[in-house]
Amino acid sequence: MPDIIKKLIHIKKECFWLCKSPSPSSKFRHIQGAVLHRDTHITNLRGLHLTTPGECDGFCANGQRVAVPLAIAGGQIAVFELSQPGKLPDTALPTIQNSVNVADFCWDPFDTHKLVVAGDDAKIRVWQIPKGGLTETLTEPERVLRGHTEKIYSIKFHPHASGLLASSSYDLTVRLWNLETGEEVKRLSGHQDQIFGMAWSPDGKLLATVCKDGKVRLYDPRKSTLPIQEGPGPEGQRGARVVWVCDGKYLLVSGFDSRSERQLYLFSAESLASGSVASAPADVSPSTLIPFYDPDTSVLILTGKGDTRVYIYEIVPEAPYFMECSSFHSSEPHKGLCFLPKAECDVRDVEVARAIRLGKTTIEPVAFRVPRVKVRKEFFQDDVFPETAVWWEASLTAAAWLSGSNGQHRKISLRPNDMTPVSEAPKEAPVRKYLPSSVYLEEKTDEQKKEEVSLSVCPSIHPSVVCLFVLSESVSAYRLFVLSIVCLFVY
Repeated sequence: MPDIIKKLIHIKKECFWLCKSPSPSSKFRHIQGAVLHRDTHITNLRGLHLTTPGECDGFCANGQRVAVPLAIAGGQIAVFELSQPGKLPDTALPTIQNSVNVADFCWDPFDTHKLVVAGDDAKIRVWQIPKGGLTETLTEPERVLRGHTEKIYSIKFHPHASGLLASSSYDLTVRLWNLETGEEVKRLSGHQDQIFGMAWSPDGKLLATVCKDGKVRLYDPRKSTLPIQEGPGPEGQRGARVVWVCDGKYLLVSGFDSRSERQLYLFSAESLASGSVASAPADVSPSTLIPFYDPDTSVLILTGKGDTRVYIYEIVPEAPYFMECSSFHSSEPHKGLCFLPKAECDVRDVEVARAIRLGKTTIEPVAFRVPRVKVRKEFFQDDVFPETAVWWEASLTAAAWLSGSNGQHRKISLRPNDMTPVSEAPKEAPVRKYLPSSVYLEEKTDEQKKEEVSLSVCPSIHPSVVCLFVLSESVSAYRLFVLSIVCLFVY
């Protein structure tokens, strides 16, 4: 008997090794993406421009309307009201006529009626959409910004200051513009090749860029026109994007490695020269992954033009950094995915993000939800809905920012008045799944009790667990043999 007990103790240790807890997982790991009901779709979309530059997202949306480039001479853009879903007419639609090919375009985050368009002619045009949407074709922009000497790559609005716009160009400069005056206010230099992407820091103090010369750069535009930091970026030269994550402590860059495979890289904003602190492989595809980051949940959502898969991660400021969540798959390739303000989410349905998906002939809302038990969904899930920054409201003017001031967005709760936070919900008594061992032993004879005690060192293994181990590639033949011995004792 002692020899048997020793062997069983060894088996118990082996089982513990196999059953030890896995690496940390995200509470958003089971996040689910779903296209909303057809009644919310805009259909019969025709004549899409499918070859927008790689630095352009392909289309853009805000909480009220969506702008889509058309394959019509003159750089025309159609604008559709999200409040007016349904089938579009077969006749011609009113559009914005830029007169030149569109390089990039975006909505003013603080004015849902203002669309800014960068063209092939190195000019930036500012358009004002009438209330209620386009009813006739627009041919005269509200303002034209002139200064770049070559075609523009991309444009980005400041996250806090109203009317402050950054633009990057083939002339290898990044310029800042005050839309109120139409003037160029800053010119940043230091790039040696094509500027793939740029992003403002969450506090609006710094501007990050990623370049074809293999460098990631950090600028403090109010202090210097040259980068204050520089470090090695992606080796691939197909394209790249950059976004700030983890309260501005890190930069997330999506790009390509030396084998042209898509990769995600994480850089510390305090030490770009040290290189990436972590990376995560994606797949092989010619299109750059376009990132969206939700600072409330630290959830990163990425997809590329022409993809059918949407990658989702939770980003954490320590190892393992990338916590992979469930992906969303669409039935057909999409032309782009654009995310709306957090206020558009249905918090009653635990919807943490709302996007607009541009398909071949449709515009569809997509909801990203966190599954919760039905009973608990009666409560406001304040563990995934903290107070959110009102980033759709400006906190200062462009002139104030240029003079040295910094803004801060006010925060609001998304909790409906008739919902109680789940943190204040009454605690439910845990349901006991198994009888206590004392009750179980009372039903045994004295001989059975002795046998139970002598074999107590051997853990009971459910057949499904054994099957799981057998299917695992990481279990060696030796450990499978050990498990077979356990099964002989248990069964």
